Amino acid sequence: MTDSSNRHPPQEKLNKVSVEQVKTLYESVASLVMINLVVSSALVYTFWELVAHSLLIGWMAAMLLMLCARVMVYLAFKRRFDENKLKQYQAFLILGSASAGIIWGIGGLIMYVPGQLEYQLFIILSLLAMSAGSAFSLSIYLPAYFAFVPLMLAPIILRLLFIGDTIHIALASVTIIFLVAQTIFNLKINKSLTHAMSLRYENLELIEQLQEQKAEAERANRAKSSFLAAASHDLRQPLYALTLFTSALEERVSSPEDLRITRQITRSADSLQSLFDALLDISKLDAGTIDTQKSDFLLAGIIDKMAFEFDTQAAQHKLTIDWPIQSFAVHSNPILLEQILRNYVANALRYTPKGGIQVSCTPREDCIEICVSDTGIGIAIEDQRAIFDEFYQLGNPERDRQKGLGLGLSIVKRAAEQLGHRIDLKSEPGRGSEFSVSVSRALENISIANENSAESHTPSISTQPLILVIDDEESIREGLQELLGQWGCDVIAGGNTAEVILQLDAIQRQPHGIISDYRLQDGQTGLEAIDSIHKHCGDTIPALIVTGDTEQGLLITLKASGHQVLHKPVPPAKLRAFLRSLPNDRTG
Repeated sequence: MTDSSNRHPPQEKLNKVSVEQVKTLYESVASLVMINLVVSSALVYTFWELVAHSLLIGWMAAMLLMLCARVMVYLAFKRRFDENKLKQYQAFLILGSASAGIIWGIGGLIMYVPGQLEYQLFIILSLLAMSAGSAFSLSIYLPAYFAFVPLMLAPIILRLLFIGDTIHIALASVTIIFLVAQTIFNLKINKSLTHAMSLRYENLELIEQLQEQKAEAERANRAKSSFLAAASHDLRQPLYALTLFTSALEERVSSPEDLRITRQITRSADSLQSLFDALLDISKLDAGTIDTQKSDFLLAGIIDKMAFEFDTQAAQHKLTIDWPIQSFAVHSNPILLEQILRNYVANALRYTPKGGIQVSCTPREDCIEICVSDTGIGIAIEDQRAIFDEFYQLGNPERDRQKGLGLGLSIVKRAAEQLGHRIDLKSEPGRGSEFSVSVSRALENISIANENSAESHTPSISTQPLILVIDDEESIREGLQELLGQWGCDVIAGGNTAEVILQLDAIQRQPHGIISDYRLQDGQTGLEAIDSIHKHCGDTIPALIVTGDTEQGLLITLKASGHQVLHKPVPPAKLRAFLRSLPNDRTG
């Protein structure tokens, strides 16, 4: 990023101020011309009977010629302004002001009527009025002011001083004092206007810097997302294969010692998978690919599910969790809201060494406030904002994964923003914390209804279903074949679409489902492979896309495809759920 201190050196900033001064003064030329025309015409009319007509006509002709020239210059400036011609514009302004000053100065001498004090006062006051009127326009550019006002007043001052009597010396003195006072006044105005313009350009420069810094931050964020996507894909591949083989191995081994080792491997793989899942959740929330559609539902369903899971964990930590008895109907997304509350409770369990945890639901005027309070270590004020940042953890400098990953509250923040829910934190070191989320009340009245679990409606795996597996990683193909075979499936596996179709034609069977990696050989994608098989079979076959990518654009594309999508490493339970979802009426 360019050093901001060198972006606009002082000379360049000074030039910008000069350009602004010139523009402002040129924009006032029309009013100046009009004032000059009106006042000069009025003076000619007033002195027509007192001064020789030839002098007045000649003076007025010079005035009109000067005004026309200034109008032409103004029109050329307005038609096309070129900053590279700044010095020329300044020269025209000074020359125009000087011409006007000389013509008005001559006019003061022409219209000075000897022996007529009232007319002498009239012309002096007219010239002073023209001088005062110029303060509001010419003060923005002092060279134009000094080219106009002194040249206009000097002749009449000299004439008054030349006469030499008391009254005329007094008039000359008053005119000089007025000129000095107005010049000081104009100098102050010019200083203020120049300072204001400089501040304006400094502010514009600050805005430019902020925009560049914002763009830089966005580029860094995109680079981070791209890195996470690439790293996630490359690391998930072997982890996915490891998960498949350990699952198949766990179903085969019978020795207690072998089973213990296998389960230890599984737990290690699960710990790594939890990190990938958290990163994926953040990527999905950033990409906007998570379904945030809201509906009315009872909190009891979420609370009961969490109580069943967390009470056992709390007992292991010798803690108790108090759950709300009364159920409230809310308007939210049940999946994301449950994710928020799960992270709250998991965080409370992690940082509460003794005492207990309370989950409460409090009705407010327009929402239900769900709070998770604990008697844990508490959070210092300086840390309370930072804990919602990615990978920020309290009391875990050694990055012990048993203490979490520092992503839970970051997910909470993103999920709450997606849902438009307000989250809050109250905490005091040594006295515990209270995390809350405010959820809108249900739009309609809903009553408690007994619903059968999803598993009771899940169809069983059909007899010997034929599953097509497309993946360019041989270890993953072998792992899937081993696992799916143990579940009673026939499997055709290949690294690309051509291999799979060749084997499919050999057995003359219609497949029941497709499991395809997203990135395949020769730049082919899983979406293209599925389309090819659909065309070959002349039928739409349920498909599952497996991917290790977390890139936002890809997540959006996959969601729009309409196929089921799972992210590596895929838990065997989710593969089994996909198999159960397959229709049973296909020809085997």
